[in-house]
Order: sequence, then C-alpha cells, then structure tokens
Amino acid sequence: MDLKRLRYFVAVADAGGFTRAAARLNMAQPPLSQRIHELEDEVGVRLFDRQARPLGLTEPGRLFLDQARQILLRVDQLERAMRTVGATERPRLRLAAPAAAFPRPLPEAIRELRQRLPDLAFSLQEMTSLEQIQALREGRIDLGLGRVRVEDPAVRRMILTQEPLMAVLPADHPLAAEVLEADGAVSLGDLMRNPLVIYPNDARPGFGDHILSLLHDRSLDPVETVEVRDLQTALVLVAAGEAVCVAPEGAGLFAHPGIAFRPLREPLSAPLILSFRSGDANPALAVFVRILAELSGVDPDTIDGFGPDEGDDP
Repeated sequence: MDLKRLRYFVAVADAGGFTRAAARLNMAQPPLSQRIHELEDEVGVRLFDRQARPLGLTEPGRLFLDQARQILLRVDQLERAMRTVGATERPRLRLAAPAAAFPRPLPEAIRELRQRLPDLAFSLQEMTSLEQIQALREGRIDLGLGRVRVEDPAVRRMILTQEPLMAVLPADHPLAAEVLEADGAVSLGDLMRNPLVIYPNDARPGFGDHILSLLHDRSLDPVETVEVRDLQTALVLVAAGEAVCVAPEGAGLFAHPGIAFRPLREPLSAPLILSFRSGDANPALAVFVRILAELSGVDPDTIDGFGPDEGDDP
C-alpha cells in the first residue's frame, strides 16, 4: 500500500473536502481525487460519502482513517528514530593485540587514524592471538594484530610485514656495552649463554615457540629457559638482570632505563599478522590497515581489499 495515498486520504478527511485538502497539499484537485479513487479501488470499499455535504466518511472509511493514522504515526516515528541514529552513530574500530605484537608505528598509526576519522570511536585492548579469534567470531573486536597463525574459517589473515627481532639485555650487561664498541650487533651464540625468558606461557603455540623454533633452526639452545605470561613480565626480569630475551623491534615501546635493545648479528624476524572477519565492510578497518601499511613501509596498494584469502605475504 502506497504511503503517499494514505497521507492524501488523511489530508482529505481532516480538511473535510478535496478542494481544501489540495490547497493544503499544494497540488491540483484532479490528481488528488485520482489518488483517492486508486486507494479505494485497492482496498475494495468506498472511503468517502461524496453525496454528503460537507464531504463525509463512510463507515469503512472511519475505520480506515483510524488505522491509517496509526500506520503513518509509526512510520513517522521510525523515520525520526533512524535520523537520530544516523546523526549520532559514530564509526567504530576495536583493535586487539598482545603486547608483543604492538608494532613500533602503532601510536603514530592511531594518531593518523584519528586525524582522518575524527569522530571514530577507537579502542585498544590486549589479547593473545587465540583470544582474538574468538573475539572476532563473537563481534567483540574488528581487527587483531598478532605473531601466531591461527586457522579459523570465519577469520581472514594477512601478513602485514616481517618485523626485525632484537636482543634485549640488562643495560649493564657486558654484551650491551661490547656491541657498541664493535659492530653494534649481538650474536645469537653469545646471547644464548644467558638465561632466556620467553613468553607467553599460557597459550600454545605462542610467540615463545616461534623464537625457540628460530633458534633450533640454527642449532642453538639457551643455557636456561624461563617462561612467563607476557612481554611486560619478561622485560621486568631483563631489567632486573635475571635473563635476556629476544623481542620484536616494537617492544621498544615498553623500554625501561634498565634495558638495552640491540640488533642481532644473525637477522631474525617475526610476522605481524592482521586478522579480521571475512566480509567485514567496516570502512574504518580499511583506512587503518592502509595507514599501518604506509607506516610499515609496505605498498598500500597491496593492502587494498585486504589481500588474498589465505593471508599470503603482501
């Protein structure tokens, strides 16, 4: 049923005649009369008693008028509600990552995102890669940053970049001073002569497993392995002189005066993996991924569309 015809019908009923109603609607009388005839044909009854002076409603017409008013009222309420939602709804992006996956450009990327989308409702929370998958499936986050590949048919992955790994030493460790006098890099062999702290210890596979795998590929084993839950705990142990660790370059965001970050002589890297729901059309997500790509030195054009389904390297 055409809502415009309903509005015309109510206007004629309220005006008590076609002439006055046409004037109020700012339209000619003949097309108004035609629309009312079409409405009567559609419902199958006469709505107006055209013999009455002034124009009156038939019994079905009075019933129809009551229902028409309710329908138009509900439509008006719905339109106002949608306009209110449209005026107040903000774009939203909810990002999650473990501390070990915070890339160095992340603060700058968030600042740039805020400049491009000033009304954006942005949130950042810490989650392991496994926790991110469940949160993505349940719609609690929009994007996850991680270091570990987790397979799930509802989630797409792509590798944004390979981030260099650094040796993390107590600031007063002999290696921290020696490398500054040499080529500025720490050899893995020298590093493994110290207790190595890895993380996390509550999720398998985890970033620590990635580190141990890289060391095993080079036939290296630390003299001792200490497992902790998160990067912050690992850095506390390093600052206390209890151990050394290997961490992504972005871990420098959590730098402490008692810690020294040094490059590795044998270059190692860890992937920075983006995870997001398949088919997610959130425009803020596309903007943020492009910003991260630009700041990570990746060609943004390889990021558009979020790459291939299997998350191959861009």
